[in-house]
Amino acid sequence: STGKVEHVSAESLFVSEPEPVYFGNPNNDANNPAWNNGNWLKSRFHFSFAEYNDVNRLDFGVLRVMNDDLVQPNRGFATHGHRDMEIVTYIVEGRLTHQDSTGTKETLGERSIQFMTAGSGVRHSEHNLST
Repeated sequence: STGKVEHVSAESLFVSEPEPVYFGNPNNDANNPAWNNGNWLKSRFHFSFAEYNDVNRLDFGVLRVMNDDLVQPNRGFATHGHRDMEIVTYIVEGRLTHQDSTGTKETLGERSIQFMTAGSGVRHSEHNLST
């Protein structure tokens, strides 16, 4: 990485729409009028991550993962682990409920920022509990 700032258009980002079961969710609810996407999750990856691999988009300095996630109502990420990283969550719209192995449980609203230090290991879940 050269440290040079580059404009990356939303259209050029890799879009991931994983199967609901991968993250502990029931089948998609295509008939739910509150959903604005056919899949429980629509992620746009800024850097190589999960099933996306682009040697030209590996990182930006120490920033390794940056995803834009649209999580449908009553869906989310089941409990999973992280270690040796800092995780920043910014809520653009709606609410996201976070719960982790340190005993923290909170619901973040629009324009909220959460910083989580995974350190030697933490397990957490995140869900859009709106209906």
